[in-house]
This record gives sequence, C-alpha cells and structure tokens, in this order.
Amino acid sequence: MKSTALQRFNRADEIDYTELSEFFDRKGAVELISLLDAEGYRFDEIDDLLDVSRGYLNDRRDEAVHLGLIVPDQAYRDDTLRRVWTLTALGHYIRQRMRHLGLTESHERLVNARREYTDRKEEFLQWVDDPDEIQKYTEMMWEEQRPHPSELPEEMKQVFRQIDEDRF
Repeated sequence: MKSTALQRFNRADEIDYTELSEFFDRKGAVELISLLDAEGYRFDEIDDLLDVSRGYLNDRRDEAVHLGLIVPDQAYRDDTLRRVWTLTALGHYIRQRMRHLGLTESHERLVNARREYTDRKEEFLQWVDDPDEIQKYTEMMWEEQRPHPSELPEEMKQVFRQIDEDRF
C-alpha cells in the first residue's frame, strides 16, 4: 500500500503549489531537498551533513512528507535494514530543477567544504591541545626569524591581501 504522501498526489493538479512554494522559503528546506537523492539518507546522516538545527530539520522533514516531496523508505546500511528518507517523483522533479540551476553542485561543494573545515579544525584542536607542541612551533618560528606579516615588504603585503580577497 502506498504511503499517505504518495496517495495525495496521483495527479499534478492535486499538488498545492502555493504551499510548495512557501515551503522553500523556510530555513533548511532547500538544503534538505538538494541533499536527498534516490539512495536516501538516514536522519542522522542528514543532520550531520546539513548546517541546520535538528529542530528545523524535523519540521522540514515533516513538511516535505506532507507536501509529497519525500517519503520514508528502507535501505541496507552496514548489513542492516535502516529507515532512510528519499525523494518522491515530485521531489525528484524539483531537485532536477535545482541541479539544472547548479544549486545541487554548489550545495555539494558547501557540504564538502564543511567536512573539510571540520576535519582541519579537529586536527588543529588536537595540535593546540598539547602546550609543548605550541611551544616547539613558536620557538621554531622565532629561531628561523619568520617575519610578522606587518614586517613584509609592501609588494608582498599586496599579494597576501589579494589572496585573502580572492578566497571569498
């Protein structure tokens, strides 16, 4: 038997397009639909990948189910049958437009950048957790007489300013 969300939309004229449009104005809605795919994600995986509070994610998930954008499904993960959230046909159509506009690719880069940042931050926090390592590093820098950025020649300062400006 089909789920309630699927039963609601047997035809395109049954979709509340105004409600659908309003959904995407809410925090986390675009991110949720952009992330999901045919494989589906467990809720904890969604929570880990998106920079949206769990409360917002719960609300958007429930709203997306109500609108017929996503449904719960089952998939094997780690040799266990798990509940995942996946896109419906309507969800795929909407995500296809996101993909056409380059949004899903941009979102994927953002998710990967967050992962990379988290990994590098963790590495830094492990390093900074050891006062001896900080001391060794600063002593090495002083011994090598590394210049402070304010001591660099003006043309080098310009290069670093340009690099900083180009990053964002």
